[in-house]
Amino acid sequence: MRLKNRVAIVTGGGGGMGRGISHCLSRDGAHVVVADLNLESAQATVEVVEKNNRQGLALVTDVASEEACRSLVAQVLEAFGQIDIIVNNAGHFGGKLALPFTNMDEAEWDDNYAVNVKGPFFLCKAAAEYMMERQYGKIVNISSIAAKRDPPFVPAYAATKNAILTLTRILAKDLGPYNINANAVCPGFVWTPFWQQLAPLLGASDPALEGLEAREIFERFVQGAVPLKREQEPEDIGNLVAFLSSEEARNITGQTIHCDGGAAMS
Repeated sequence: MRLKNRVAIVTGGGGGMGRGISHCLSRDGAHVVVADLNLESAQATVEVVEKNNRQGLALVTDVASEEACRSLVAQVLEAFGQIDIIVNNAGHFGGKLALPFTNMDEAEWDDNYAVNVKGPFFLCKAAAEYMMERQYGKIVNISSIAAKRDPPFVPAYAATKNAILTLTRILAKDLGPYNINANAVCPGFVWTPFWQQLAPLLGASDPALEGLEAREIFERFVQGAVPLKREQEPEDIGNLVAFLSSEEARNITGQTIHCDGGAAMS
């Protein structure tokens, strides 16, 4: 119970990695606020949290809105009286491939930027004053190996996931004097709604993948890109987030850590 009675906010916590992260945080003792656009999905994650005998709260939140992020922080402080951990997990890629990159329009680029970069910025900004006054906080930003592997079919997603790495280092420098840690995690190949949406698009664009089911396409990428030859589970990401949120990681800040089976080595 290394996170006993800590209070965590997990954005995009309604499914996939967000649910795995919420499970691991609550298993280690944290109460978890699940912030998601989909209330039903968020409530399903709260049930996972409560099975770990921790308190959960589902809140509908659009992280692309600064007002919504301020409201989220206010609601959490009202409900729990504290915020210890922020996990910026909500992500967006738009459901369209860019082959070539000129196929992307301004709106698609802006949508990626709004969720993947402005979202973490807005939430950290909203919570910063409280964390600084309290002299404590753990921030974990979920990036992607796309930030390191530069896949040409999702340029805006990859660029924004790289931007979050820079933001993480800036947060670490600005907030470090207040005993606040900020780190980033780059997940690898996790079978989540992201890949379930992406794989068919890849199959339709590549003759070598023609006729394969989405899961088969995903597994082909895993076998071709991951030295350990296995996919990553949401709980693999959650275990790393729980560690970075604990006092065991008190001297780790400003770092990007891969959890990808070796797909993108430092």
